[in-house]
Amino acid sequence: MMELRILFLEDDPGDAERVNKALRDAGLSFRLKRVETKDAFVSEIRQQAPDVILSDHGLPAFDGISALTSAKDLCPAVPFIFVTNALTREMEIEKLSPGVTDYVLKTHLEHLGPAILRALDEREWRAGPLTEQERRRVIAKLRLLLKEYELIPICAHCQRIRDNQDQWSPADSFFRKHLNLKFTHSICPACAPLFFNPEE
Repeated sequence: MMELRILFLEDDPGDAERVNKALRDAGLSFRLKRVETKDAFVSEIRQQAPDVILSDHGLPAFDGISALTSAKDLCPAVPFIFVTNALTREMEIEKLSPGVTDYVLKTHLEHLGPAILRALDEREWRAGPLTEQERRRVIAKLRLLLKEYELIPICAHCQRIRDNQDQWSPADSFFRKHLNLKFTHSICPACAPLFFNPEE
């Protein structure tokens, strides 16, 4: 893998070092630049867009949401991952909104490396439409899947799917495994009112 350029908005050097260690332990090749202010953040992006942006959520001078807004304006295709001490309901909603790729708790930094790789993989998939060869490959795999599963068992409550090894997994994981499809999260118009109150 090529060396990744990672921009990290973080005011705690100790947390930055822990992130460095977690990414080294994950086997990533990377160069991480830590910044604390809006000016430094914007300057780094304008000089050269990073491959990934990591951001703490609660910096006093330049919070994560402001950083997300700047990143969406300056480099909308770059994955943006919150690295935070605590996850609030508001952040859960933000995770589902366009622009936020993922979040990782600082207490579980072992998840950060896989989150970055998944984000880069999804960005590559979204870079353009399926080629004719890719479309035929997906159709061929779908036909094989339909032969293997005459009926696909799905939980009426949590919507997990049971495979032929009697393992239950989320639908996106099931279809990623069998069809090599990749998914990203968003909120459809019908579900948006459950998360956002237009009167607020």
